[in-house]
Amino acid sequence: MTKGEVLATKGTRLTKGEVLATKAKTLATKRYALGLLFSLLPLLTSAQTPDTTQQNTLNPVVITATRFETKMETIAQKLVLITKEDIQMTPAADLTDIVRKTAAVDVIQYPNLSSGIGIRGFRPQFSGLNQRTLLLIDGRPAGATNLSQINLNGVERIEVLKGPASSLYGSQAMGGVINVITARSKGDTRGAAFAEYGSFQAVQAGMNAGGNLTKKLDYDLSFNYLERAKDYKIGKNNWLRNAFRFQDAQKNYASGGTENVDESLTDGQRRPFTKLHYYSGRLRAGYQLAANWRVDVSGETFQAKDVESPGEISSGSSEASTKNVDRAAVDLSVSGKIDAHSPSLKVFTSEENTRNFTLNVSGKPVVPFRSAELENAWKGLQVKDVWKLGNHALILGYDYLHAATQSRRWTNDTTERGPTQPAYAIISSAFYAQALLTFNKLTLQPGIRYDNITFDVRQTALLPSYKAGKKTNPFTSPSLGATYQFLPFLRIKGALGRAFVTTDAYSVAGYNEVRDSKGRIAVTAGNADLKNESSLSWDLGLHYTKPRSGFSAGVTYFATKVDNRIAKIIRTTSEPLANGDVIVSRATFVNAADAHIAGLETEISYDLGALNDFRYALRAYWNGSSIFKARELIIDTDGKATNRDIQNVAKNTFNYGLEYDNRKWLRVRLSGRSVGTRKDIDYTDPVNPEIEYPQYMVLDLAASFRINAMHSLTMKVTNVTDENYYEKRGYNLPGRAVSVRYQIMF
Repeated sequence: MTKGEVLATKGTRLTKGEVLATKAKTLATKRYALGLLFSLLPLLTSAQTPDTTQQNTLNPVVITATRFETKMETIAQKLVLITKEDIQMTPAADLTDIVRKTAAVDVIQYPNLSSGIGIRGFRPQFSGLNQRTLLLIDGRPAGATNLSQINLNGVERIEVLKGPASSLYGSQAMGGVINVITARSKGDTRGAAFAEYGSFQAVQAGMNAGGNLTKKLDYDLSFNYLERAKDYKIGKNNWLRNAFRFQDAQKNYASGGTENVDESLTDGQRRPFTKLHYYSGRLRAGYQLAANWRVDVSGETFQAKDVESPGEISSGSSEASTKNVDRAAVDLSVSGKIDAHSPSLKVFTSEENTRNFTLNVSGKPVVPFRSAELENAWKGLQVKDVWKLGNHALILGYDYLHAATQSRRWTNDTTERGPTQPAYAIISSAFYAQALLTFNKLTLQPGIRYDNITFDVRQTALLPSYKAGKKTNPFTSPSLGATYQFLPFLRIKGALGRAFVTTDAYSVAGYNEVRDSKGRIAVTAGNADLKNESSLSWDLGLHYTKPRSGFSAGVTYFATKVDNRIAKIIRTTSEPLANGDVIVSRATFVNAADAHIAGLETEISYDLGALNDFRYALRAYWNGSSIFKARELIIDTDGKATNRDIQNVAKNTFNYGLEYDNRKWLRVRLSGRSVGTRKDIDYTDPVNPEIEYPQYMVLDLAASFRINAMHSLTMKVTNVTDENYYEKRGYNLPGRAVSVRYQIMF
């Protein structure tokens, strides 16, 4: 008993049992108070204790999108990291799916392996060599013009860098960069194999493995097969659409009026010609040449045969077609370390082929024949040296890239006609320098890159009117980023950068004459003085990250001005030639258009598991992009200027979710995507072509059950509420789909 208890009971005679009971009660009270104090101690001391490595889950994240390994919190650019767990717990068929469901980006997506992504107000693109979002695999050009060809099996993480990055990578990195990081395994061989079955008779199977075969030789192997043997159904129940009244698109008339267009008419329909099957694989082998030197060789392939395309929904099946897609890539890299230097060399080559087959002509079925063929090819090398100077780092490098494209077309199974454009190549030779300078709380990232670009138009046999030509066009891309740490958990970040995208080679170096039966000639000539389309962007953000508290948040404002966009101008003329022909028009390309973009990005995450020392995770998260302005100036062929909203860019795009992990046998994630209004062109209405898409919301659910150390079951429900929605009007995506995956780990 305490002294106070003795005094309080003085003069009162207690029995032995009462004394023991009083002692037990006092001891229990002390234990409760002590336990409560220890449970509250992390919260009471969090303001004084740095956010360091108490938990293994709180280790600093290292990213490579900046071309050298950097802690994520120190880089000035906005970056969304898609982890391996995100990939496993988000229902997604390909790279497009996982990025659109996690990174708050704009998307154009068709149901036949054609899709593209736009970042920060730039229109999504899914074809061509001149896009405004750069796709990389392990830091090199991916060798794919659309993201649907990149399978997720064997991917370690995905880094989505938002904002201009031409000072790092050159052309295309205007809106941002998607860098897919593949597995690099060492140690004992480990891996997993899985089989999955789901709605629309969808079967998927795959495996991945990696580790050391010998002390110096390591490898990674992955393979994936997918087949959807039944046409999918469009959503029917539409709980969210109906609750928020998202049923109608809006037609905007040139006269200024509007009309609602009912988008619920296709509810529950089965979409013909949407069967799909493909396989992909990757193999990497690495060898440790010496203590500080190694060589890695990797190859990957993607093969899809008879991929069905249903055509635009209003056409029924009259536009149905199939296509074969194949892609292959090989790269070799040598990396090492010499004192404070980390030099590396990477050589790569890749090729992408698409063959389209017509199934209908004017709505009537025909014997399928090859109607079009497209081949894109890339080859290049990357040389760099990362030089560590105390707390600072400097990277110096040289990039060479040769990207070429050529196409063919057929009228029927025997008659070939001229392609829509001649074959051409874009050749870039570039030097760059980037620094990461650390001064206590301030980090600076200055950089500059010089690209010398050659446009090479080639003679094409079936286009004799097109002439070969070659022109050179240089471009310099400077950038500056800064991060200042006000408090251990609060940083302000800012970035300023110039970026560019090359035009197609024909606009610079092409020449074409079209002569009719009366000797009238229309001339189209490239403009040797044409400048690359360029942008100047800046952003400013505030980021709060306190891992031990489980809370993080950020807000970033960005603005972009795009100059020197390309327009085609046609002018009538009358120029008689010596042979009696007359040139009646001349067309050329000019830098006449521009665009202005501004918006706000937000992110917030809170893990309630922090209250219990992260013995479990219960995390709510949000990632959003709101566009305040996305306007572009369009120049018609007659020189008339028109201002309009950039197509397929949503006013608001939000990703959010709630996930639970008991750290033992159960993980559950409910995730969602909401997309605001977007404008597009309705090509079925030439008089009043502008249409405004309805908003939509879609929820996905995934639950993973670990049976034991080797076996697990995962159930995924895509589009839980069975919404009828689309990323491109007329190409509605699947309704609710359920799948179950069994996985064995070894």
